[in-house]
Formats: sequence, structure tokens, C-alpha cells
Amino acid sequence: MDKSLNDVLNLHTRKILHYKRLLERAQASTAAQLHALQAEVRVLRERERKYDQDGTGVIMAMEGDRYCVCGGKKRKGYWSGYRGDDDDDDVDVDLMKALKGDGEGGFSETEVRKAMRSLNREERMRL
Repeated sequence: MDKSLNDVLNLHTRKILHYKRLLERAQASTAAQLHALQAEVRVLRERERKYDQDGTGVIMAMEGDRYCVCGGKKRKGYWSGYRGDDDDDDVDVDLMKALKGDGEGGFSETEVRKAMRSLNREERMRL
């Protein structure tokens, strides 16, 4: 009887030791991830500080009515939230020229979209 009790005790001790090591590894991993995130935050803050010191933030703020913070052009008007609202819709883009692109397989997706929008429904269906 004493031997079986000793075996059970050893089994539980090994299990507790296993779970203790598992918990220590998890805590070490979490601490490493936290350290990496803090380092990344420091880098991003330094980059933002440098961005503000270089004066590019001032330029973007000066042109606040035309450009957003990310540098893209702001859309105006009622349909501004839709993809099809472009200021330069009046420019005709040749579909073949847009698809051909630079001749080496590279083309501008926005030019292709503009060319496709310039086609009427029947021409798009035929294409």
C-alpha cells in the first residue's frame, strides 16, 4: 500500500513540475513579446517625431483641403465615398493602351478601370 501511494505521489509531483515549467515558458514568451512590442512602439514614436521635425507634417497640414494625412487626394462632393468618383473622369483612356501597359506585363489598374468605365454596357458585355 505504501508503494502505490508513493507512485501516485511521484506521478502528481511530475505533473505539477511539468505544469510549472509550462507556465514558466509561457510567461517568458509573453515577456519577450511584450518587450518586442515596446521596442516597436519606441521605433514608431521616434519615426513620428522625426517626421514632425522634418517639416513634412507641416506641409501636409497646409494643404489640408486637398490632401489627407496619408498623402492621398481627398474626394469632394456627394459621391465622394464611391470608387467611381474621380476628378479626372473626363480624360479618355484607351483600353488597349491601358492593357498593354509598359509592354513587359506591367500595367496600371486605375487606367484599366477608367478605360472600362468609359465603355458602355454593350461594349463591356462584348469584351
